[in-house]
Amino acid sequence: MEGRIRLIEQYVAGMVFVFSKNIIQTVSAEKALLCFRWIMWSKIQMWALKKAFGKVGPSRIPMSGPECEKNNFYSTRIKLDGVSALVRELDMNKVKVLKYNPATDTCDIELDIDIANINVNTVEITHYLHNYYTTYTGINSFILHCLTKKDYIKVKSKRILNKVSQSLFNRKKLQLKPRYDLLDYLIENYGISRKEFSLTSLVSDMYSLRFFRHPDKENCQNKLRMYVDSFVESGEVSKVKGGGYKVNGKAIVTLEKYQTEERRHKDSVILQYSMVILTFLLAILASIQAGLIKLKPFLDLTQ
Repeated sequence: MEGRIRLIEQYVAGMVFVFSKNIIQTVSAEKALLCFRWIMWSKIQMWALKKAFGKVGPSRIPMSGPECEKNNFYSTRIKLDGVSALVRELDMNKVKVLKYNPATDTCDIELDIDIANINVNTVEITHYLHNYYTTYTGINSFILHCLTKKDYIKVKSKRILNKVSQSLFNRKKLQLKPRYDLLDYLIENYGISRKEFSLTSLVSDMYSLRFFRHPDKENCQNKLRMYVDSFVESGEVSKVKGGGYKVNGKAIVTLEKYQTEERRHKDSVILQYSMVILTFLLAILASIQAGLIKLKPFLDLTQ
């Protein structure tokens, strides 16, 4: 009996040992897998940092005109002891940054730091592509951008649509508003709000920014300048410092006078047409009474 009990105890002890060993092996495998994943993700994050740091943009970034067509770089900001710093250069694993200086309110404190010491969660990367830009907060969102190219595709699609729209716009003839319609436009858009305007802002508001790529833009702009100058000479518009313009109160008086005269002219034309039609009808009735025009009776009672 005692021998059987010992055998049972040895069997149970053996089962417990095997079970414990399997658990330890499983936990070790999971830890190894998690460690491997963490190492790989750290390498991916480091690759993304080097990608952004290795393509740093200039100090002044053009966002319009032919210069912006070459834009394809990154502007990266990081946090150093809670203070913002601008990345300027990557040399192997050394990163040259310009730390914010409260005394000058600019980033002008030059520092060299190791790329491994950067907190990837505080990274803010702005990608400038042509005349567009996209900001990514945190390295993970930037990695998603690098892998999917979603923002790159979005920018390229917008540019294609803009080129098609510009091409269609260039085929249209630029129609300039008549003088008093232009005065009404100036009053509605600048006079009531007492807002100053320039010739550039005027054509931009009237035709959109596509105006500046239209082949006939110079001719249209010169005619518009002549209209505005004529308003300056007659007092509806006055020039201000810096080459701009502002709408004066006389513009309302001039426009109302023109609209009144226009209504009178339309009423006069309508009256003249009415007199012509009435005279024509009276002439027909007189001819009928004189027997010059004979009409068949509508109802013949002799039959």
